[in-house]
Amino acid sequence: MMANDDTKDALLARGKEHENQHLFYPSAISTDQISLKQVSVILAAYLTLGTICFSLIQDQISGKKTNKILDSIYFCVITMTAAGYGDVGPKTNLAKSLACIFVFTGMALGGFALSKAADYIVGKQEILFVKAIHMHETYGPNEILKEAETNKLKYKFFTILTLIIFLMTVGTLFLSLVEQLSYFEAFYCVCATITTLGYGDKSFSTQGGRLFAVFWILITTILREADLDDDKVVSAAEYIVYKLREMGKVSNEDIAIVVEGFKNLDVDHSGTLTVDDIKIIESQS
Repeated sequence: MMANDDTKDALLARGKEHENQHLFYPSAISTDQISLKQVSVILAAYLTLGTICFSLIQDQISGKKTNKILDSIYFCVITMTAAGYGDVGPKTNLAKSLACIFVFTGMALGGFALSKAADYIVGKQEILFVKAIHMHETYGPNEILKEAETNKLKYKFFTILTLIIFLMTVGTLFLSLVEQLSYFEAFYCVCATITTLGYGDKSFSTQGGRLFAVFWILITTILREADLDDDKVVSAAEYIVYKLREMGKVSNEDIAIVVEGFKNLDVDHSGTLTVDDIKIIESQS
């Protein structure tokens, strides 16, 4: 309880410092304070606006039609993630102009949203890593750093690799069974999606297929970003935990209690503590 109070006081003090800084730099916007939940809301608003716009001019978009709303969402997603199958596209000047606007705004917003989602995934991985690591007491500082970095990289690599292989398998089976593609064509389409190759080959053409694609493309793209978001370093906080455990100052139970306290303070589940989290907690008490 004392630790939580100290954390609140520290965050509120830092919040006052940031408020004073904003008086001198009113145009500065800290993207670190934008949570994953807020980014998700902005992304949902973008997809909603895109769906409405493209559904109104659907007759000006080429390609096979399945469902008016679903096709519009599908077009927004493949535009934002740069999947670019070539199965649907604008064919009039109005549609092309609107597509240009959504291409640039969508790629910028999508990239930011995917980056935030990747940060969230990697952050959760790091918390699990700290809880699961077991260091030998005979290791010196250099060996600890080397072992910690190696284990951390291996953990992230195998976690993301396992998820990507799973999603590739699901996508291949779905394309083969639902879209009636051969296993090779289905696997090729999956690879083209993840790498955003976009040669314009066979892809999702049925209503169920495009509904699946909307979620599947977003998830696979997020995991691809998470795989590239590895800083390949051991943070000071991690090193401190290793040293404290090595000296017998803390146990796994101690770490678990601290992690649980952090989760309770992290109201928006962003993986970080902000002044907004503390204000929400105080308003609820």
